Amino acid sequence: MSRLLPTLPSLRFDNRTEVDALHFDTVDQNGVGFHVIVAKTAYALEGCGPDGQAGLRALDDPAPLHTEDRYHDDDVEMSVRVESDLAPFKPLCDVVVVGTAYAPGGQPARRFCASVRVQKAEQPAPLPAKPAPLNPMQGLSPHAYEQWQAEVEMVRATRIPGAVLIDKTLQVCGERTLRRLPWPFRLLQSAVAVCSLGLVRLNPFRLTSPVATKFVPMRYEMAQGGQCRTESDTPDGKRVPRRFRLKPEQMKQYPAGKAPVAHDSSQRNPHGRGFARPWFLRAARVKQLPAPRIEYAEAAFTGGRFWRNARGKDALVPAGFGFVGRAWLPRRERVGTFAEKSSWAEDEVPLLPSDFDFRYWNGAPDDQQCAHLEGGEHITLTNLNPADAPFARADERGNTVVSFTLPQQSLFLLAADENEAVATMPLAIDTVVVDTDTGVVEIVWRYCLLADGTFEDARLLHARTDEALARLRAWNTPEDEAATADDNPARAVTL
Repeated sequence: MSRLLPTLPSLRFDNRTEVDALHFDTVDQNGVGFHVIVAKTAYALEGCGPDGQAGLRALDDPAPLHTEDRYHDDDVEMSVRVESDLAPFKPLCDVVVVGTAYAPGGQPARRFCASVRVQKAEQPAPLPAKPAPLNPMQGLSPHAYEQWQAEVEMVRATRIPGAVLIDKTLQVCGERTLRRLPWPFRLLQSAVAVCSLGLVRLNPFRLTSPVATKFVPMRYEMAQGGQCRTESDTPDGKRVPRRFRLKPEQMKQYPAGKAPVAHDSSQRNPHGRGFARPWFLRAARVKQLPAPRIEYAEAAFTGGRFWRNARGKDALVPAGFGFVGRAWLPRRERVGTFAEKSSWAEDEVPLLPSDFDFRYWNGAPDDQQCAHLEGGEHITLTNLNPADAPFARADERGNTVVSFTLPQQSLFLLAADENEAVATMPLAIDTVVVDTDTGVVEIVWRYCLLADGTFEDARLLHARTDEALARLRAWNTPEDEAATADDNPARAVTL
């Protein structure tokens, strides 16, 4: 789908806060324009208090917004470390953890677990309703009234746990490998394949036990996935059977002179470990391969899973706490269907596909996405920090736990329309990135404002005190509770 790029009314954006923020415009798949405001607050984790909670201290210098994707080790051939903050809209909140998993207590272990949990703040218990008198003409008796008051006071001090938004646990292990079996076993397997007319092909590799380790980098390079590629100017390339080689039309997808003889990869994580095809194993005469070290317990990597995947009979299941690649499955499926055109007019631009899913902009794994956060949520990380980190504590099982609460605050736009009606528009928290290597927590805020010319100017303000937040809540509470969202010029826009 395409059309002429609409001329959007301008918006003068005035950042009156101490945080990094910017404004840009975007157009959706229907050609409707929006002003996007994005801002970032950032904090350093501090010492663990008596309640077991780590503190958050605002950074001395504002954390800059990421205007482009950044890769591990600044190498574009590696997986993404942090994504650009300039997404037009995220329907859900990404909670991402970047860093390293550590064995409990700092003692080497073959296997251990690492987890991320996000939970809403505790809520006051609902107060008991005032009982109806037996005789409406007489009202409550003194005894019934005192009994009700006692129940109210008892419940008033009660707090109920908030809803759990994210609860994810991964298994981590030390280095392990897939090793080719000795030749007598392979000879026996060949005999089985011949006798079964090729119907039975036994796995020529075995998975070793993991060695003990103190830490594991939490990168998709350590998860299930990977690729196999054979170059044309190598002996391996000459051994690849013709039926597995790239076709001419496939080779055109590579830079000139850079096309391999054969290439295949895991579409869910081309950077990982454990992916191979039989043609590659034979052509490269592989004797051993590194095995994945991060996985879901219910989708553990085994020698059997490796061989079934190699033969196209099973799928690898990548696992991690970081951003999922934009071109990986299932994320890239959310882009929708692009219509191809052989030529474009000079002032014509392609729009997003009509079936574009805005969850494409959510880069966290699906099980690390939740409703937009508001502040006050509790985040708990297990075995994702060194045992001696000043903001960490040990639980009853010896695991290293870091728990903290997102600050109660609000970033909001203040604007007036042509009738001088003032509107306040709170930004939503749609990204939280915890970098356990640096001990920094970044929070990204976003608001999409319909670009219909209602507002020409917008100021970004920051409410951080209880008094300021109370005034903001009072401002946003309609005088007439029956008023609808359509009566409010500051209504949020949902793309």
